[in-house]
Amino acid sequence: MAGQENLKFIKSTEEAREKGRAGGIASGKSRRRKRAMREAADLFLSLPVTDRRKLKKLKAKELDEKDIDQQMAMIAGLVEAAQNGDAACANVIVKLLGEAAPGADSTDELEKAAKILGGVESVIE
Repeated sequence: MAGQENLKFIKSTEEAREKGRAGGIASGKSRRRKRAMREAADLFLSLPVTDRRKLKKLKAKELDEKDIDQQMAMIAGLVEAAQNGDAACANVIVKLLGEAAPGADSTDELEKAAKILGGVESVIE
């Protein structure tokens, strides 16, 4: 098995306990850091848009000024890019909506098509 020479075996239960404790401490530190990043992102996204040009552009899309924040500006930008043909932005929007990405289950789609077509298998093959 490749890489087996790099494995370090735990020699005692005390060593296992120490390594487990250190891993738990590192895991907690990582979770706290990620939570702080999420909170900072949430705070920033809730701030109002201050750029007058961006605000005017969003108002032109019939958005109420009190609803326009950084998050709304990002979503509007994603939608605009998707409408201009950016497939990556379209996929992000689909994921945000909680829908399956297009083409994710192509085998299931083929099976559904086969059921719909009944005995006409030559069309699928």
